[in-house]
Amino acid sequence: MTKLFPTLLVSSIALVGVGCGYSDYTGHPAHKTQKEAHLNNISTVVTGYGAEYDGTYVYTARYNNLKWQKPNFAFKNVIKSYRNIVNNSYPTRPGVFVDGDKFNNARGFAGGTFKKYWVATDTDPDVVGGIDNFDQSHPLDDDGNWIEPGLILSIEGGETEIDAFNVDLQSNVRNSSDLLSKLVANGGSLDQIKMSITKIEFDGRPVTVEPYSIDMNVAGFSNVELHIKNQKNSKALLKTIINNTEHLKPVDISLQFSNGMEFDLPKKFQLMFNHNVLSKLAKQS
Repeated sequence: MTKLFPTLLVSSIALVGVGCGYSDYTGHPAHKTQKEAHLNNISTVVTGYGAEYDGTYVYTARYNNLKWQKPNFAFKNVIKSYRNIVNNSYPTRPGVFVDGDKFNNARGFAGGTFKKYWVATDTDPDVVGGIDNFDQSHPLDDDGNWIEPGLILSIEGGETEIDAFNVDLQSNVRNSSDLLSKLVANGGSLDQIKMSITKIEFDGRPVTVEPYSIDMNVAGFSNVELHIKNQKNSKALLKTIINNTEHLKPVDISLQFSNGMEFDLPKKFQLMFNHNVLSKLAKQS
């Protein structure tokens, strides 16, 4: 449960539905990805926020930490997001582990093709680069302007990865998902669970929000899928976030749901909101 819930929370934090870009990720010490490792517990579906953000998102990382403890070690991790404009169309089937090398131009099972979207290069494991780590030459809108992620995450530690070079890093997926399935009351199934956020704490300051619903599904043992929809309370939620955070500055978040469940953002995550994007979408919602 401790393995799965942090990544579930990270996906839940994409509640504003404006695309989540990962700017910093240290990866696992002494591990090397073959090409790209699939960050399989971090997947999101976004609908109702426009052509620049709607779709299905999956994420990968590429790094070589084999000489992690050497004095001349040069750290570099390339974190990529892949987007399929078709909603709820993942490149994986439940229970099937897919290496991240196969995402570019992969077909989604409900249609569409995955294309490279946001790319960030982290060159310092001790500093949060944030938006400065992103390649701002892609993706671009029709006017040639960079399409910015609305939410930026930094991960100061390893996540579960699916990689052909080192299968040991996926060994906890099955156990974590099995454990979580046993803890729910609806016969051990987590298909199409609906949850409503009713309160958010910003750096310890609780703010009540109009109920904002998200759909969750655990697809076999491999993906925790969050479906984020534009809804009648979206504008109010976006304004609440803008009014209680600083532009592109890290903030500690805690979410409270209508069923009494509460999640705190784990310490290894740094979360930043992009007010430029949130303000634009608040006007459209």
